[in-house]
Amino acid sequence: MTHPHFKLAVLAAGISLALAGTAAEASHFRGGAMIPTVSAGGLLTVNATSFWRPTAVADIDESGAISVSGVGGMSQVGAQVNDTSDSRFTKVTSVHTVQLPGAGLYSLSASSCCRVGGIQNFAGGSSTTWTMNSSIFWNGSSASTPILFNFSNVQPEVLRNANYVGNLGALGGAGLTLSYDQALNAPIASQPPGFTINTATGALFIPAASTATYLDNPTGNIGADYSFSGNIFAQDGTGALRGQVEFEWLFDAVNTSSNTAPTVNDLIINALVGDVLNTTVTGVDDGQPTPPGTLSWTDIGLLGGQGTCSNAPSFNTGTQAFAWNTANCTPGTYIYQVQASDSLLTDFGTVTINLSTGQVPPPPGVPEPATLLLLGAGALGLGAFSRRRKF
Repeated sequence: MTHPHFKLAVLAAGISLALAGTAAEASHFRGGAMIPTVSAGGLLTVNATSFWRPTAVADIDESGAISVSGVGGMSQVGAQVNDTSDSRFTKVTSVHTVQLPGAGLYSLSASSCCRVGGIQNFAGGSSTTWTMNSSIFWNGSSASTPILFNFSNVQPEVLRNANYVGNLGALGGAGLTLSYDQALNAPIASQPPGFTINTATGALFIPAASTATYLDNPTGNIGADYSFSGNIFAQDGTGALRGQVEFEWLFDAVNTSSNTAPTVNDLIINALVGDVLNTTVTGVDDGQPTPPGTLSWTDIGLLGGQGTCSNAPSFNTGTQAFAWNTANCTPGTYIYQVQASDSLLTDFGTVTINLSTGQVPPPPGVPEPATLLLLGAGALGLGAFSRRRKF
């Protein structure tokens, strides 16, 4: 299916940098994405994530940096949050709202200058204005969350001479199907060598033969070696577009001899509504498993889900224990996120919980009663996981 390509942009360099002059704005944007949702009453909300050079973090323009087709500018609500836990970049998150006048497909737009310089796969200098896309359909009466996506979940670090394996980690709203492309966000001349996105699953891959050729940024912008971009689309059962998010970010090519970013082992848990879930999130740093206390952990929280639940999961940052009483939850897929840091570099990890009211299938080769299926780091395996029913 051919998807319409909306020429839009995500986020803008803000008032504080604008007042400081054009020179102060140059070469700071490293990527971003914005995720739109709409309430039953038509309140459009955008959760924006952007990445910046640590020494030149932009503010989010509160006077309409994100504009909506047929509506105008959005208002920033609440304070922006700056995360400086990774030495390569500062992550900025902010929330914006505007009231929609009626049903329709809305395009979201923002634009500013400039990207960091020295990106290897740009034609000419990369210190240029950036653009990104987002859109959402509102039927005039129902709430809609077409795409759940936290860009931080993508690990930017690429180890030379090794396969890079990742996933965008997006989740579609109830009744919607996600698909993906890797359209170039101008003026990116080409995707990083060997980089592909699975159009059906959002899986990211770079073969070792390609990562071996990756070069460092020559201008001193640490971790800003190759830019990658693409789109996430959400369609209903008829194939109609119900939401779209464009993303752009940077890969950081590293050697095995350097300090590598920690890796959080993602988990997928299949369970029944009413189960009390208990497991431990684990991580790897510099190629070695990390016992509790080795890394600094942060509880990011529940990104969202396809259902509703009155009980919130919990994560103990000291013991890395994840727990959730799923009583009073509705069936669906839920995404919970944590972050690990080695004091210089970071990684996000996800716990994906698939709740159903039917029988949970056992893992291959495991007789009933089955241990819950855990998928981590792209491989099938059984983890230390306890499950008990709550009556």
